[in-house]
Amino acid sequence: MQIDLSTIAVTIMNIVLYLVILILICKGIKKIENFINRNKEMDKKIDIIMNTLKNKEKNLD
Repeated sequence: MQIDLSTIAVTIMNIVLYLVILILICKGIKKIENFINRNKEMDKKIDIIMNTLKNKEKNLD
């Protein structure tokens, strides 16, 4: 049985493309996780600022 070189080349290209797509999906997921973590940190900081402002308002009254 004879296998053409073009078949081997196309198979290798498909494997490489699948690997590239998998790597891109993983990087995208990591970026989304980083974005979510940054937003959580910002929410915590904003809550701290809001609480200090509320405490200052209560002390002024």
